[in-house]
Amino acid sequence: GNAKFVFAKAGVQRLVLGEGNDIQALPIEVAEGTTLDMGTSELGGDDIFYLNDGATLVSGHPDGLDGNLQTTGEVRLSKQASYVFNGAAAQVVGGLLPDTLATLGIANAEGVAVADTHRVSMLEVEAAAVLVIDTTGVLHVAGGQVLGTVVSRGELEADTALTFGNGAVYEHARNGGSIPTGNWEEGSTVLLTGIVDEAPANRNQSYYHVVFNTPNQTKNLHMSFDEVTIGGDIRVVSTGVARWYLTSASAQDTSVVTIMGDVIVEDGQFSTHGTGNANTTFVVHHYGNIRVTGGNFSISRGSQGGGTGTTTWILHEGDFEMSNATTQNSNPTPGNAKFVFAKAGVQRLVLGEGNDIQALPIEVAEGTTLDMGTSELGGDDIFILNGGATLATAHPGGVAGSIQTLGTVALDTTANFVFNGSEPQETSTLMPTVVNDLVIDNAAGVRLSQETRINGVLRLKAGVFDNTIPFTLGPNGSISYEGGSLLHPVANEPSPDVPTRFALYDGYPNPFRQATTIRYDVAAPRRVVIKVYDLMGREVAELVNRDHQPGTYTVQWRPQGLASGLYYCRIDAGAFQAVRTLVLMK
Repeated sequence: GNAKFVFAKAGVQRLVLGEGNDIQALPIEVAEGTTLDMGTSELGGDDIFYLNDGATLVSGHPDGLDGNLQTTGEVRLSKQASYVFNGAAAQVVGGLLPDTLATLGIANAEGVAVADTHRVSMLEVEAAAVLVIDTTGVLHVAGGQVLGTVVSRGELEADTALTFGNGAVYEHARNGGSIPTGNWEEGSTVLLTGIVDEAPANRNQSYYHVVFNTPNQTKNLHMSFDEVTIGGDIRVVSTGVARWYLTSASAQDTSVVTIMGDVIVEDGQFSTHGTGNANTTFVVHHYGNIRVTGGNFSISRGSQGGGTGTTTWILHEGDFEMSNATTQNSNPTPGNAKFVFAKAGVQRLVLGEGNDIQALPIEVAEGTTLDMGTSELGGDDIFILNGGATLATAHPGGVAGSIQTLGTVALDTTANFVFNGSEPQETSTLMPTVVNDLVIDNAAGVRLSQETRINGVLRLKAGVFDNTIPFTLGPNGSISYEGGSLLHPVANEPSPDVPTRFALYDGYPNPFRQATTIRYDVAAPRRVVIKVYDLMGREVAELVNRDHQPGTYTVQWRPQGLASGLYYCRIDAGAFQAVRTLVLMK
C-alpha cells in the first residue's frame, strides 16, 4: 500500500486489462465517490486492491468479483461500498462480495446469481436485468427498487417495502418461503412457479398482476387475500394436480377481494376458496373480464359448512367467456354461491365449445343487460333475473334454449327480454307470461310462444314478430315501431300518432359511445323540458325546452368533453316527470 494507483474521480473510471499483460504487481485503491468499472478485466499479480467506503466497483466478469480480483495480495472491500454487476453473460457475484454492503446494483439481462447471505442497504435491479437468488442464497435488504426481474429460489427479505416498478417481475421459484413486502406499481407482476405443497408467507398483498404457473403443485393452497386490490390481471397457467384459491377464512369470518383487471384461466384449477368452515362470507368485486380457455374455474370448491356461508363474485364490468373448461359449485345451498352480473349496461356470457358445466350459478342485477348470444347454460344451479334486469338471447329456442340448467330459474315479471338472433326464434314458455319491455331485433323473425302481457314497451326493431299467440298491453304498455313489424295488428294498440300518455323511453343505443337518441311521448299540449345530469346531480346538457303538441318526438344527445359513466336524463312536462339512465362509454 506504500506504492499504489488511486482512482479518485468523482464519477466513473475504467480499468481495462487486455490480452498479453504480465501483471506482477498492480496496486489499486478506489477512493470514496469514485466508481471503478473493471468490465471483464482480471487483475493478477500479488499486490493490493482496496475499495474504500463510499466507492463503487462495477463487474462484468462471469465469475463476478472473484473473476476480476485474482491478485494474491491483500483485497480489502468495504462494507460501506457499492457493487454493480453489468455483464453481457450470466454472472455470479462471487465469494469476495462482502456479507454487508451499501448498494447492490443488477444491470445484466442474462442474470446475476447470489448464493450466499448478504445484507444490503439498497437493492437496485434495472429494467430488463435479472437477479437470481439461488437456493442457498439469502438477500436481506433495507429497501430498494426493482425494475427488472428477481427470481427467488432462496430468500429475499425486506425491512421496508421494495418498490416493484412498471415491468418488474418477482418470481417466487421455491416452495414455501416468503414474498417480500412490496409496493407493486402498475405493470408489475408476481409470478408463482416453484410451489409444491406450501404457500409462501406474507402473500396477502395488493399486487398488480398475479400469475400462477405451478406445474409441480400437489396440495390445494390459497393466497389468503383479504381487503386487498389486485390492480391488474390474474392469470392461471398451471396448478399441477391441485388447486389455487383466492382466499380462505375461519368460521364466521369474511374475506373481500377486489380485482381490477381480467381473470384468465388457461389450465389448472382455480376458485374463490375451498373451505368447509361454516358461516364464512366471501365477496369478490371484479371490474374486468373472465376468460377461461381450459382447466377448472369454479365459484366455490368448499362446502362452507354445508352451505351456511356465502360466496358472491360481482362482475361490475366485463364479460364472462368460457370454453373447453369445467365449472362447478360445492356450496350445496342454492343461491349461496353465485356470479352476479352487475354492470349498468351490457355484459356478455359466452359459453363456447367443450365445456363441462356442472354448476354455474348466475344472477343478473337490476339495470344490467346480460347478452347470452347462442350460449346454453347447463348444469343444475340457479339462474336469477331480477326486476329491471334484461336478458338478451340469440338462441333459436329463445329463453329456454339459453337457460337449460336443471336448477332454480327465477325470471322476474318486471324484467326485460331481447331477442336478437340471426335465425328464426321463439320466445319459449320459459319466458314469463308477464314482462316489462320486450325487444324484437331479429330480421329472421321471432314467434311468441304463449300469451304474454307486456307492461312496458314492445320495441319492434327488426323482423316480424309472430303474435299468432296473442299478447296484451298492460295499462302503461305501448308499441314502438323502430324497423320491425307485427304479423297481426293489435286491436288495443295505442295510436302511434297521438300518444295516450306521457312517456320517456330509454336512449338508443344505450350504452353508447358518440350519440344516443331519446324518444318521448306527449299526450297533451305541454311545455317539455329535457335535461341531462351527472352522478353528482349537476346539469350537463339541456336537450329540449319548448312547447309541444301531442305526439311522439325524438332528440339526440351528443356529449362533448364528458367522461365515461352514468348520466340521468330527466323529462318535465307539467305534472309528468320521469328519469332514464344513460351509459356513456368512450
